[in-house]
Amino acid sequence: MGEDDRSRLCEFSARLRSDDPEVVLDALDDYLSAQAATRWGVDNPYTSLDSEVLFAARELLGRAPIGPGHVSALAVMWHLAEEEDADVIADVLDGTPDAEVRATALLAASTALTASEEPNRRLLALITAMVLDENLDAQTRKDAVQALEDLDLPEIEHLMVRLADSAEEELQVRAVSWLAAPLRLRVHRELVRRVVECWPEDAGGETGQHLRREVLDGFHSTYWTDTEPDDPALRKAHEELRFPSGDEVCLRAFATLLHSDDPVAVGIALDHFESSRGLTRVLKDRQQAEDYLPEVLCRAREVLRRPLPPAEVSALNLLRTQPPEHGDADLLLEVLSRTRSDAVRQEALWVVHGLLDGVKVRDERLVGAVRDLLAEPSVGFAVKETAIRVLADGLGADADPVLLRALRECEPRVQAHAAYFLVNTGGLDRHRAVLEDAADSWGDQPPSRPWGSNPIDLILGSPHSVHWKGHRLTDPDLARAHRRLRAPTMDDSYHEALRTLLNSGDPAAVGIALDHWWSPDGAVRRGGEQTREPEKALVADRVREILRQPPPPESRGTHRLESRYLSALSALDVLAADDPTLLAEIVRTAGNDHLRERVLDTVETVVANTGMVDRRFGEALGNIACDGGVPVRDRARALELLGDAGSDFVPLLLRATRCPEPAVQAAAAWGLLEVGAENHRGLVEKLIESWPVDDAPWEVTRVRDRFDPAGP
Repeated sequence: MGEDDRSRLCEFSARLRSDDPEVVLDALDDYLSAQAATRWGVDNPYTSLDSEVLFAARELLGRAPIGPGHVSALAVMWHLAEEEDADVIADVLDGTPDAEVRATALLAASTALTASEEPNRRLLALITAMVLDENLDAQTRKDAVQALEDLDLPEIEHLMVRLADSAEEELQVRAVSWLAAPLRLRVHRELVRRVVECWPEDAGGETGQHLRREVLDGFHSTYWTDTEPDDPALRKAHEELRFPSGDEVCLRAFATLLHSDDPVAVGIALDHFESSRGLTRVLKDRQQAEDYLPEVLCRAREVLRRPLPPAEVSALNLLRTQPPEHGDADLLLEVLSRTRSDAVRQEALWVVHGLLDGVKVRDERLVGAVRDLLAEPSVGFAVKETAIRVLADGLGADADPVLLRALRECEPRVQAHAAYFLVNTGGLDRHRAVLEDAADSWGDQPPSRPWGSNPIDLILGSPHSVHWKGHRLTDPDLARAHRRLRAPTMDDSYHEALRTLLNSGDPAAVGIALDHWWSPDGAVRRGGEQTREPEKALVADRVREILRQPPPPESRGTHRLESRYLSALSALDVLAADDPTLLAEIVRTAGNDHLRERVLDTVETVVANTGMVDRRFGEALGNIACDGGVPVRDRARALELLGDAGSDFVPLLLRATRCPEPAVQAAAAWGLLEVGAENHRGLVEKLIESWPVDDAPWEVTRVRDRFDPAGP
């Protein structure tokens, strides 16, 4: 433990021992915050002082009166309470009307009750009385039930049986959930079935749906849910396995199914053994299931040797969870050579995965069998996807020849998975040209996204761009330069590629280059802020050229700008603070309402960041404000920006007050007020008198409310 850690613990311990209850509460809250963070996998740094924390909580609870301030102490007991804390928790429950205190005390009670072999009878009686008290609200009664759910006592069982017929749905659902535990269900199946069958469709939410499946249906199987054995005796055994009345009955039914000649019955038995919802869940003595393992494995291998389709799927699913045995490779080769079922192939591949993964000497026959699946047209995509993973995981770089063949010859979705695993095994360095050709052949979108990854981005790098996503450069030199920008490395060739695109004259190539220059995921991610400097002047030239061109027509209903304008404007955002001349020029020449609006956004950002407006684009803003051909909203916004910039632009604000539009006048007047131009008070008063009273623009109302002495 470091010195800082020891110091923190000493300080925390001192707070726990403080005579000031508020200091103690703060310490307990710190403990609880640290405990809450453990759900993210972070250790509680105060765990070594758990005994001191619990002692402090006990001391705090001993100070009357009990009230909301004791919630933290009770929350600590929820985590740390011991048997001896039951009486003090009972005191809280017996005396508090506060809902939060009571709810937290019930959580603490659940910990104290389970901390001893013989639960505290007083606390148990208090909580039971709360459960049955119909004068309490449903939430409190439900919290009380929850405090008892971890106890397996006859009186709790009696209480839950009683609650199963409660008129309160939430209490009924919790009680039925408790009674529906596998071993309890043996006794209470008919009661639980009767209650569940009477529920409306939406009763109990997800819990209700789960109970319907577990109680009414039980666990049928993994692979045979739509099938039953033909023989009535086997169907009866299946029913006994799903709803056993005892361990002996259950195991006898299991053995009957396992050793039958009916493939469905055998498959069901193997599924019950393998599934966590099956045999081990319903047995009181789970060791009996474990004792069956050698017999079950022997039967699974018999199913594969005979063969006994379609039980092969269940047999393979079972074998994949167990260590391989001598002869399993021969067995799998036989299965893969004869089966025409993709379900069987899929499960067989996972068993092969276990045989190849981590072995010193691999069986090349298995490698060949998996490779052949990739070349077989009748094999489904899911099987080929698994085959690729099995080879990549088991062979690493040695799987390259097979994966490259799949990349060249298989359907595009399989190619995408082959590419994904080639990249994951370091194949991008070994086979870059082949992988890049494949990525180019897929066009704008990958044919598949293995585990959510875009294989095009994995191969070529990212981003493609921001405003030109999906656009492909047809010129080979430009495409090559774009590809270089997408690569994650940074050297002189990166800048050369950036200049190639910026000087190309191709609108898309220039736009892509601008996107890589301004985007944090582009040049900056590869080499830091300084990476922008060499091409900064060239970027500024391209931004001027683009934004001087005739503006794009407005798209109907969308008000979107062309990609070239968006790329240039995004670059302008980066350039603006250091290049006021450029920004002033763009403000002055903006010939489209939406382009102007977007440029004003940039000006606003610069003003907010620097607190000042350069004289050059200040004058451009003044010209916008007085231009009758510009929408009033943009003129008013330009004046707002001038008002934010300080007293240097008072003449421009005064000029705007002479415009005929009241909204523009009011925006200028507001700017004068913002810069404290008190010597123009008379002017503003005259303007106020001239403005309309009814249906006045909001700019007018705002100035009146602030300035007019007769106003509100």
